Amino acid sequence: MGIVALLVFIAITVVVNVLLKRNIAEALLLGLVGVALVGGTRAPELLWHGITSAVSSEVTFAGMAFVFMGIIVQSTGLIDRLITILNSLFGRLRGGAGYVSTFASAMMGLIAGSTAGNSATVGSVTIPWMKQTGFSPNRAATLVAGNSGLGVALPPNSTMFIILAMPAAAASSASQVYVALACAGAYAVLYRLAVVWFWTRKDKIPATPKDQIVPFKQAWSQGWRSPSIFMGILIPVLLTIGPLANWLKESTGVGADGVKAISIIVWVPVLITLIALIEGASRIRRNNAQFRVQIVQDLPSFATVGISLFAALAAAAIMEELGVGDQLSNTLGAMDLPKWAMIVIVGVLAVVVATPLSSTATAAAIGAPAVAALTAVGIDPTVAIVVTLLCTSTEGASPPVGAPIYLSAAMADANPTKMFVPLIMYFVLPMILLAWLVGMGLIPVYVPGV
Repeated sequence: MGIVALLVFIAITVVVNVLLKRNIAEALLLGLVGVALVGGTRAPELLWHGITSAVSSEVTFAGMAFVFMGIIVQSTGLIDRLITILNSLFGRLRGGAGYVSTFASAMMGLIAGSTAGNSATVGSVTIPWMKQTGFSPNRAATLVAGNSGLGVALPPNSTMFIILAMPAAAASSASQVYVALACAGAYAVLYRLAVVWFWTRKDKIPATPKDQIVPFKQAWSQGWRSPSIFMGILIPVLLTIGPLANWLKESTGVGADGVKAISIIVWVPVLITLIALIEGASRIRRNNAQFRVQIVQDLPSFATVGISLFAALAAAAIMEELGVGDQLSNTLGAMDLPKWAMIVIVGVLAVVVATPLSSTATAAAIGAPAVAALTAVGIDPTVAIVVTLLCTSTEGASPPVGAPIYLSAAMADANPTKMFVPLIMYFVLPMILLAWLVGMGLIPVYVPGV
């Protein structure tokens, strides 16, 4: 019944979200109900099991906290100040706006995992700038839509949370996945920088005019506190991984249990939110009314993502109860495939499912069996999770459904259909290849010890 539940979940979500054009939260909630009904007379029991599992998971709180954090970071204008600093450094390069757009997407990926939010936030600033400095509308929109996947290819993100909450990920910790995904995500960022370099030469894009560049000294004086946001990431990581963590375990009263109790996925959004509020305090005081309006405008996205995360986690719990993980794993295992072929099949399956669905819904649907299948062929559990996340990160760049495609096209006044082939060639297929190289161990990622 598990596979049937999975098919029902995907079918309902696709029909409601894609064909009926309803909100993804509504689609996932209806999918949750449909999954429970597959259990027949056990439906009420299964639904209650899913609800209680989702409510009691720290992943639910962490996901909501990251959404709220993203709203605060955007409302205080912190990302704009970071981009201004990057512009002062890279604007003098040919195609400098493209490099800044890529770095900005990476930064947004580190603090908020939404692909649509990534493209909307970064694109609103960098698309007009790219168009002014020689990028065609289609190129600018394609880059922003393709880069939106960094919201999933870099930690932390709700997709990562959902997979971590599944039994199939029990052999890996949040800290291990966080660090390993950061390594793999860094490769994804470097690749995108190479794409910008290639497009800059191919399209003969010039350097940014000097009158559009804020001198670094001025940019730094106005936004020197904005990079402090990354302390919100560094502090929990340093406290749980590496020499400082070892010292706390062995030489203080904190001990191993105390260090283990520090949750990266809980403390990162809390600390970054506090830092953003402190860093942007003067701006909030000067523009209090505007700040409140911005918060009110963004609150619907908070509700949408929160409900989506809850429904996806609950549906995943029900599908696990119905045995979807074991059934899909047994199906894949019965193929008796070598590791390289299994990675290809899992990668293609993840991309196909992520095309009509969000990365969050994809993780809920196939995350557990994908990780289990990859682990069964000898891949480290943490690496298996990273491979799955890299493949699902194609959500925003997968035509014809990806929301970032149409958001970016609208901001750039570009033709979305002319972006489809470049997105597949420059972003979707290369991410599958990157996932394959990581899974095969041909590109190393660091997995901390337990």
